[in-house]
This record gives sequence, C-alpha cells and structure tokens, in this order.
Amino acid sequence: MNSSYDLSDLSDSPFYEYMNTNYIPTDSQIIEIRTHLIPHEAELARIESLLADLTAQRARVKSYIAPHKALISCPRRLPGELVEQIFVDCLPTTHNAVMSVREPPLLLGRICSGWRSIALSAPKLWNSLHIYAPLISTQEIKRGITEWLTRSAPLPILFSAQYNSIAYPRTYPENDTVLPQLIPFSARWSDLSLTNVSPDEAFSLAEVNAPLLENVKLDFRDDFDEFDGDRFFRSQIFFGGHAPKITIASPIPRCIVPNTHFTWEHITHLALIWERPAHSFSGDSVLTAEMAYRLMSSCRFLKSLELPLYYSELDQVVDPPMSFPTLESLRLLSHVSTLPGTMCFLDGLVLSQLTTLHLTIQDARHDWSQRHLFLLQCIERLGVRSPLIADLHLECKDLPSTLAFVRNLHVFSRLHRLDLALWKPGNDWCNIYNIVETNFFEALDPTKESNPCPELRELSVCSRDFGEGVWMNFLQANIDLRTNFRRLHLKLWYLYDTWEMDDPDVSEYRSRGLDVVVEYIRVPVNGGYANSRSAWEGIERH
Repeated sequence: MNSSYDLSDLSDSPFYEYMNTNYIPTDSQIIEIRTHLIPHEAELARIESLLADLTAQRARVKSYIAPHKALISCPRRLPGELVEQIFVDCLPTTHNAVMSVREPPLLLGRICSGWRSIALSAPKLWNSLHIYAPLISTQEIKRGITEWLTRSAPLPILFSAQYNSIAYPRTYPENDTVLPQLIPFSARWSDLSLTNVSPDEAFSLAEVNAPLLENVKLDFRDDFDEFDGDRFFRSQIFFGGHAPKITIASPIPRCIVPNTHFTWEHITHLALIWERPAHSFSGDSVLTAEMAYRLMSSCRFLKSLELPLYYSELDQVVDPPMSFPTLESLRLLSHVSTLPGTMCFLDGLVLSQLTTLHLTIQDARHDWSQRHLFLLQCIERLGVRSPLIADLHLECKDLPSTLAFVRNLHVFSRLHRLDLALWKPGNDWCNIYNIVETNFFEALDPTKESNPCPELRELSVCSRDFGEGVWMNFLQANIDLRTNFRRLHLKLWYLYDTWEMDDPDVSEYRSRGLDVVVEYIRVPVNGGYANSRSAWEGIERH
C-alpha cells in the first residue's frame, strides 16, 4: 500500500451521516465529495495495476508448471487396457450408443490424442449404434455409420433405428433408409431393431444371412400386407435357424403366420404387437385362436409369447387341450367383443411351466358383463392347469366384481405379483369410484386364513379410491407378520383440480423396507383429459 495513503474507516467520512439515506447532496457538497475521493481513486488504480502484473506473472508460472505436472499425471501412466475398460464402462446401459459428440464413445475421443487413439481402436466401443432417422439423409452420417460399424470388427453388432412419428410419418423417402449401410455387416448382426420398415426394406432383409442374429424387433409400415408377410416370413431370419427372439409390430399381425405348414423351432421368444385404436380391432388384422394354435405348434420351443387375438366363429375349444411344456410367459391382447375366441384359446392350452400371464381386454360394452365372468372362470381353469403362475396381470373393463375375481385367485398358489387395472361400467365417471371395493385389501389380508395369495410380494391396482386407511392396514399387517410382501403401486384416477388429492405419507413404510408408490392419473374426458393438477403438466422439468 502507498505509505502516503491513509485509508480511514468509513465512519470517519465527513459524509457518513448521509449514507444509506434518501438525502440529496447540494451542488457544493457534490464538489466536496469528488475532491474527497481523488486520493482513494488514485490508490485503487495503483492496486489494480499491481493486480494485473501479478495476474500475468501467475499465468506464466502456471503455464510452466502445467506441462511438467502432465508428465507425471496418473492418467498418463494408466495401461491402455485399463483406459479401454473405463471407456467401455462409460457407454449407456439402457440403449445403444448414439452418434453424438456429447456422449460416449465420440465424447471419449475429444479428450486427448492418446485417448482418441485408444477409443478408435477399441471394438467394444463401436459395436452398438442407435440412429435417429432425420440424420440418415446426410451423406456424412451415412459414411459415419459405415466407419462406426467397421471399427467394431470382429464383435457382434447391436443396431437400432428410430423414425419420428411427426417428422417421419408412416411413409417416408426410400432414400433415407439405413439398410445400404447396414446390410454389408449382416454377418455380425446380433440385435436388430428397425421402425417403419417398408415392404421393399423387408424384402431386402429377407435376402440377408445373419448367422449371429439373436434378437429382432421390426415395426412395419401401414402398407405392409399379408402378401408381403408371406414372402418375408419365409426368409432366412425365420427359417434360417437364427434369431430366437423376435418382436413384430404391424397393422396386420396375422400376416406373420404362413398359410401352409411351417416350422420355426429356433424361436424361443415371439411377440406380435398390434398398436392401433381399440375400435379398429378386427379379424382382418389380428390372429384367431386357430391361427394362434398353428403358430404355437410350429414354434415348439417357445418360452414367451405375445399375441393379439380375435374371435372367429370357426374357433372351437381344442379337446384334449394342447400342451406346450416350454412356454413360461403368455401375453394376450383381446377385445371385449372377441372374448369367446380368447376363452376358446385359453381353454385349449396346458402350460405346465407358465409363470407369467398378462391379459389385456380392450374397449367397454355394458352388456358384456356375463362374458367377463366366463373369462374369469376360464382364467381359473387355466390356473389349475398351470400351477406355477407367479405373475398375473389383468387389464379389463366392465368387470362386475373385483372382489369376486380376487377370491378366485386361490388357484394361483404361487402368485408373487398381481397387477389389476379393472373398470366399472357406466358413462358417468363417478360410477368408477368403487372400481376396487373397500374390502379388496381386506380379502388379501395376510392375517386371514382365507387370503388367496399368501405368497404375494408385489401388488399394483388402479382406482379412484381404495377406502380410507384400508391399504395402510394391509401394509401394516404385512409388516407385523414379516411377510415377503415388498411393493405396492396405487394408481388413483382423478377428474377435477378441485378434488382433494393429498399425497399420503408413505415414508414410514419405506423405512420398513416396503416400496410404496402412489400415482395420480387423469381420467379421459370426451376424447381428451381432465384438467391437470399442475400448470406445468406435460412440461419437462429438471
């Protein structure tokens, strides 16, 4: 500090009494204040000049130290194999890697030249790739795909491509397909997922030999019909003895089943997805029970199966029932008007190793209650023939009594997970307040000998109201008895913002080892949804 400069305390200022007030100085006082500040401003300028010189000296010293420290840094001494493994552990685990410099593996090549060399020479970093369709049209991206997959040699390839439903509707330019870049690597395909597949693309795939292919997911375009299906599903992918896991999404799922005899003994997991509105569910698009039987008979080693079923007057119960001893998971989508076909199908099955059963019945008709009762009886009979079922999911509308269904669960003696989405009849939404009766949880009370699910571990149910305290009593009873029950998921419907929907305090149950989730769901109103609980509904918040 300048020895001639004396920094006094602020309280020693001759103008201290006016500070932090609304006082307005006079013209003469303004001149006095400016004169008073002259030595202080000069000292400030001198100090800032010193700081600038010191900052420059500090920068020069740091620039000299930094490269020396880099020479002795730990990362520099890491073995290349260890760096490669660290890079592999940085890859996404829930999806394939994407072609973005903000994410691995491309991000890992932007650190230093040495690590970029390691990244580019590590096949494990490049054997998975996800492409977003709007990017495919550029030649640079197409060359990038080829280079990316070339780096992955000799490892199996996991590839997926997604077409945006808005930017890329169900019809899109054929020159934006990724297959020309992908097919040259077909010998190393392991996992393939493509959306919006056109008939021409399907035929290109049909000619491909992919001996390492294990998992195929294809979403076909609307113009993919039964004639295209018959040609495609006789291809190498289905008859070449490869691809044990196959998922097909199509407007016409029935086109996967050839009209003549066929054998797909290599397929162990098969899912036919029908993603259309409930009102368009028809026999022209989905499978009949007869077709489902034929499909299963041709895939003798199936472990999991997902199908949409439609009723046909030709469908009859198979007598004696057909046995499929390897099937462990069965998921069926049906329509309320096609329940007879669903019942015929289930009554014709003996699934001794079945552990997972999911049934989704679409649409509601107020005069179908009796058929739903028949369906429950059919499920009960299936439970007797499939004693190992541990995971049961039922999404159904117009069910007369939830409690009656629960009481019939005694046939599933090994039931560990129960998921119920059941609806009451009536256009008036208020009629669904008792979707799940108050005594629903009482029927599952572990303290009662009549409890039909003594081995239950997970329960998921939806309703507007479960009755005050009943589900809490259910949880407390499981805690007191130290049962194996671990998770409760409540889905509560609401209509108006004015309805009281206080989130219950579940911290006590979580502290006791239970996973309790309470989820609020808006009720559809006139084709839309009720008012949101929050002004930020639908906005992503971080």
